[in-house]
Amino acid sequence: MDTFGTDRMRAAVLTAWKASPARFREDANAEEDFALGGYRDRLIVELAQNAADAALRAGVPGVLRLELRDGVLTAANTGAPLDAAGVEGLSTLRVSAKRDHVGAAGRFGVGFAAVVSVCDAPSVGSRSTGAVRWSREETTAVVAAEPVLAGELANREGHVPLLRLPFPDSFEVPEGFETLVRLPLRPPPSRPCATCCRRPRPRCCSACPR
Repeated sequence: MDTFGTDRMRAAVLTAWKASPARFREDANAEEDFALGGYRDRLIVELAQNAADAALRAGVPGVLRLELRDGVLTAANTGAPLDAAGVEGLSTLRVSAKRDHVGAAGRFGVGFAAVVSVCDAPSVGSRSTGAVRWSREETTAVVAAEPVLAGELANREGHVPLLRLPFPDSFEVPEGFETLVRLPLRPPPSRPCATCCRRPRPRCCSACPR
């Protein structure tokens, strides 16, 4: 079930991209800047901040459990569940559902962009409200189906703004927790990039050859 209205969110983003393909480029560049710039090395910190903020909003003790198993990193936390405003914040760069919440440690949405530095299919779900996912493969397919955007996709060597198009999802949240973040990690890079910053491949930046 599309409990968060992701179909509406995707339609709005696609309409904006088709009306102005430059917006597609801007979104892709902005996501890359957040993910591979200042937030790249703050993934765990961002997950912890989001967990702390969820506990603050619900007025409950904050608990975070990180687990890495079979190449999937999960972060389970207590606190307020994911809602439609949160999904929109996660899917809209520089916008946060927590912006006006007194005492919040982070801005849910901006820091979360760090997940794309390690994962191509992140998902978030809450026990009481539902789940969403983002997918590089699915987003690429949606963009490629739009003739006005196909050229932009080719120019970016297939790179898309992963977190702009949410899709409904479903999975179980561990007992004792309200929300779960699932990050299937990419395989380890085989060698560093010799072109620019020498960060591990794949894709340390837009200039990195593949």
